[in-house]
Order: sequence, then C-alpha cells, then structure tokens
Amino acid sequence: MKFNWGHGIVVAFVLFCSFVVTIVVKAFQEDFDLVSETYYQDELNYQERIDSKANLKALGEELAFNQNDSQVVVVFPETLAEANGEIKFYYPSKALFDKEYPLKVVGNQQVFDKADLAKGRYKVQVSWKVGEKQYYQEKEMFLK
Repeated sequence: MKFNWGHGIVVAFVLFCSFVVTIVVKAFQEDFDLVSETYYQDELNYQERIDSKANLKALGEELAFNQNDSQVVVVFPETLAEANGEIKFYYPSKALFDKEYPLKVVGNQQVFDKADLAKGRYKVQVSWKVGEKQYYQEKEMFLK
C-alpha cells in the first residue's frame, strides 16, 4: 500500500480531532473560583465601599500593615482604636486560602499568626465602623 494525499488528509483530520478532544477534556478538568459567591449583591453595595474609602481619605490616616517571621500586624491609628468590623485576607488565585476575621483591636493593633495563612499574594481588605462612620481600606501584601 502506498501513502498518498488521501491518507495524509485522514491522518491530519484524526490528529486535529484528537487535539480538540484533548482541549475539551482539559477545559472540563480546570477549577474556576469565583471572586465572591454573592458578586451581584456585592456590586449593588459598591457605592457604600466608595463612601467608606472617602471617609478614610477625609480622616487623613490609614492602617499600617507589617509582617515579621511569624506574624502579620495591622496597626490602627489611635483615633480608630475603637473599631468594629472585619478583616479579610483574600487570596486571588485560590478561594480555599481566603481567611476572614472579626476585628479585635488590642491597643491599636491586631496580630495574625502566619501559620494560619498560606504563603503568597493577598489582598487584605479591612472594613470597620467607628460610631456611625464606615471605613474601608485595601492593601496588597505578599506573605513569605
């Protein structure tokens, strides 16, 4: 049997079909994490976040984020030491590593143990309330 152009077309078609099937199988095996399960409600509340950021800017003071070998420390200005709210360590590439904590400010800082957090890039999102004013600050941090 001699190889001719008809055989070449069949071989090319079989290779193309196997390539497409491989891509489809790999696509179904990929894990996609949503930024938030309640993204629609979060979008509706976005104006509140803008107002909270404006309140922080008007205050003129921001939180400080520090880390050492074993801890992450969030330092609040003295005027915000009586804050109630939450802090979220958002890990953009894997929702499994997201952590959320209530604010428990001792003195003017809150300390987090690095052993509870995976190494990598985080967006630290802090929202809190002092009196009737709502505040929000977001900072990117790389944990080593």
